[in-house]
Amino acid sequence: MKKKIIIICGTLIIIMAICIGLKWPTIFQKGNPIPYIIAMTKISEENTFVAVDESKGIYITKKGDSSKLFEFIEEENDVEYLDQMGSAYMFSSGDDSLVVSSEIYWSKYTVWTIED
Repeated sequence: MKKKIIIICGTLIIIMAICIGLKWPTIFQKGNPIPYIIAMTKISEENTFVAVDESKGIYITKKGDSSKLFEFIEEENDVEYLDQMGSAYMFSSGDDSLVVSSEIYWSKYTVWTIED
């Protein structure tokens, strides 16, 4: 019986290692995935965007759900949305400009980086 359990556990560990190995680039595409995973768990209908690292201007939303984040950016930085160029979104307040870049994360989320 113990031998059977050891074989099953060993097999499961090998399968998990192979799966993680195959998905390694996806899991670690932005470095340490833990802050992103924690932020993902906080996304809800009331909180459609969550700061991953507010000091670096990194936020996360579900893919295609950026309207409230853009409203937040406009209010916090006193800017207005101008245009999109590829994965970059341009905001301006006359003399000042702000660029927000986006990157698809794990195919279901978008990571936003606010760059001055």
